[in-house]
Amino acid sequence: IMSMMRDGFAFEPMIRFLANVLENHSNRAVQELYTFLENKNLPITEDGCFLAYKAVTSDYKDKWSHQIDNSVGQTVSMQRRKVNDNCGIGCSDGLHCGALEYVEGYRSEHSGDRVVIVKVNPKDAVSVPNDEQFTKMRVCKYEVVSIYEGDLTKVLYTEDGTPVTVGGRSDDNPFDEGPS
Repeated sequence: IMSMMRDGFAFEPMIRFLANVLENHSNRAVQELYTFLENKNLPITEDGCFLAYKAVTSDYKDKWSHQIDNSVGQTVSMQRRKVNDNCGIGCSDGLHCGALEYVEGYRSEHSGDRVVIVKVNPKDAVSVPNDEQFTKMRVCKYEVVSIYEGDLTKVLYTEDGTPVTVGGRSDDNPFDEGPS
């Protein structure tokens, strides 16, 4: 955060992100969250949440029960205590989202499956199963913010999934130290 401030990048979203992380009551979930986000370079939103991908059916229902509506604008949630928090167990109870490589692994283009972008508050992160090389996450709540139209390549996005340009530097990565 200090480096971002010094280099003129928008640091306020990172402060909001930290505040949201501090609301997560599970130390293990927080540590797994950092591993997940660092590993897959998923972006932060201005309100301190992060964006991830989710595969859904052609009619925007979840791929497991075909009952949960994942249309843009929907907020999906379940009781946190019903989400499996054991990272050693791969497939289990919870709402799932992940990196694009994970989502592409179980999306069926033949069936017309779609990919949506979901926004997750760090306080709702529960577990990052290690069976998928830290590419998926179980959460207790997410909001569907947009339909996938291309990889999330920027560092900062608005709450609705639109890339943020700060002082004309949207292509710059504040975490890139440059050539060494």
